[in-house]
Amino acid sequence: MEEQKKIIIKVDESEYTTYSTPAYDRIPKWEHPDDRYIAAIIPGTIVGISVKEGDAVSDGEPMLVIEAMKMNNQIKFGRSGIVDKILVKPGDIVSKGQNLMILK
Repeated sequence: MEEQKKIIIKVDESEYTTYSTPAYDRIPKWEHPDDRYIAAIIPGTIVGISVKEGDAVSDGEPMLVIEAMKMNNQIKFGRSGIVDKILVKPGDIVSKGQNLMILK
């Protein structure tokens, strides 16, 4: 029999103790995504790119336009940084979650 790991969960002022199961131990652990990578939030076709590599950008600034379902959607930066690499070009078809740019 495999040894179970003790897990302590704290919620507000309360503390709860439980034990892991073998199935729980096999689940890949969540890792915080690398915020330098900007991923597509919708699938579609890249219509235009508003920045170039080396540009300093700020939160809320237009990044690119994705056409989806016959509508142009302006995508904006969610954080400030410097554009390190642009991974797409106009005309590229992208899927949701696909990396579009890398920031420094």
